[in-house]
Amino acid sequence: MKQLNMFYECHVTNQESGIWQLKCHLHIINLFEQQIVIVSPQNCEIGWFITAQVEQLATHVVCDFDLDPTCLTWIEYDADYANRAIATKYSEIEFQWRKRVAKNPRWKGIADDLIEDLIDNVFTRPQIRLASLVGALR
Repeated sequence: MKQLNMFYECHVTNQESGIWQLKCHLHIINLFEQQIVIVSPQNCEIGWFITAQVEQLATHVVCDFDLDPTCLTWIEYDADYANRAIATKYSEIEFQWRKRVAKNPRWKGIADDLIEDLIDNVFTRPQIRLASLVGALR
């Protein structure tokens, strides 16, 4: 199992202001043949998880870290979830991938404790336990 835990920046286009420097925190976990990306905003305005920006961010991350979209689980963390239609801090985003370009994101809520358990146990549990947590996401 490999993982990356880091701050990440990329440029995305914005309807009002042209180019926008997006800053976020990435936690990338490569577990067996499954890849999990957990992304959260960092020093940016609340509510940036909108269709155009999340498509561009996912595309950048897949290309920059050479991830395989066919075995990728994309999870977003939004502490301001009370203002969203999904009433959980974590949500999974499923994309339609055209080559390595993310399109048509669809959000679905995930139980907060499931993801927090995954993150907490990446270092301390056997890989088989992590595999069962990842299986619960599917």
